[in-house]
Amino acid sequence: MKTSSLTVTFDKINSEITLPEYLREICNVIAKEEVSSKKIDAILINYDINHSIAKADFLHLIFAYIKIALEDGVLTDNEKEDIKFLKNVFKIQPGDFFFHNKLDVEHTIALELSKIYEDNFITEEEAELKIGIQEIFDLSFDQMNDYSKSKAIVSLKEGADVKNLDIFFTYDEYFKIRSEVK
Repeated sequence: MKTSSLTVTFDKINSEITLPEYLREICNVIAKEEVSSKKIDAILINYDINHSIAKADFLHLIFAYIKIALEDGVLTDNEKEDIKFLKNVFKIQPGDFFFHNKLDVEHTIALELSKIYEDNFITEEEAELKIGIQEIFDLSFDQMNDYSKSKAIVSLKEGADVKNLDIFFTYDEYFKIRSEVK
């Protein structure tokens, strides 16, 4: 059983989002620091909800937590651990976010990358945020790098130095972009 920062966040989620009754009960269990896979299973049985049906709702709950965690532009180690914990307790597998919520995931990544690349310079903290986002959505390095490329290209066109953008371009990509920038 793990919680603490989950308490406040799940109280907020429960009060601000319209949820089915069984999810309200799950939010309450999380907020009271009484959550476990057994309790989740018991709630699902009580409401006669199949776990595979509930999985989509669980992903939405975790996604709500992620959005709140990203509001300050930082993804702390605690928040990443909370997300891992929620994935575990809700039995979320790698790839589930992308499979069930691809548009939301892509929108969130695009929004965060826009903020990160806005000043055409990636700080160490921003690079760590990119890695955190990659981890929580179970993305490979190449997938996250591909999402970052379009933002990095805009920065390069605005005069940024590629060394300051935390991005990997192939040789051909880089020189093609350079020729377009000049």
